[in-house]
Amino acid sequence: MLLDNLYFENLYYEYSDRLCNYAAHYLSDSAMASDIVHDAYVSLWEKYRGKESAEWHPLLFTMVRNRCIDRLRHLELSGARAFVTSLSDVCDDRLYHSDFHSDSMAICDELSSQIGRVMSRLPEKCREVFMMSRFQGMKNREIASMLGISEKAVEKHISKALRIFKEELHRSGYLGPDLRLFLLFIFGL
Repeated sequence: MLLDNLYFENLYYEYSDRLCNYAAHYLSDSAMASDIVHDAYVSLWEKYRGKESAEWHPLLFTMVRNRCIDRLRHLELSGARAFVTSLSDVCDDRLYHSDFHSDSMAICDELSSQIGRVMSRLPEKCREVFMMSRFQGMKNREIASMLGISEKAVEKHISKALRIFKEELHRSGYLGPDLRLFLLFIFGL
């Protein structure tokens, strides 16, 4: 489809509400979500006006998701909000975009299963530290204090877990381009 005025207008009316709901799911702020969706539409128009694509809505969905992740990172860095790092929270986005990517639910389920298998293979202390860091959003200093170990030991456990994850997911074929953003977001891989 050619991204012209008429198609762009139809794209806006057909997907803007769903995209706003999706962004609000990430951000828990409907005004911020609306701004992000508007920005994504403007960007789509400016970058792709007059170009052809079989489908534009998956790109639009990706643009909104990436902007939400960027906003969450900014909010985390500014200390304004708790950063969402729960695997289930991130995978729940499939409810909002199942019509965008029909195989996303299966991919997310399989990836969740693979991550669970890798987590079960980590040494106990390594797994505990990694869970506290990546799934509970705790700082290294907090983990060290809670577990009575040094911050250096916390860093070593996290590095070991990340190395094991990267090796296992790469060996299983899960480091394709579609999942790199997700893994970077959660694990820093």
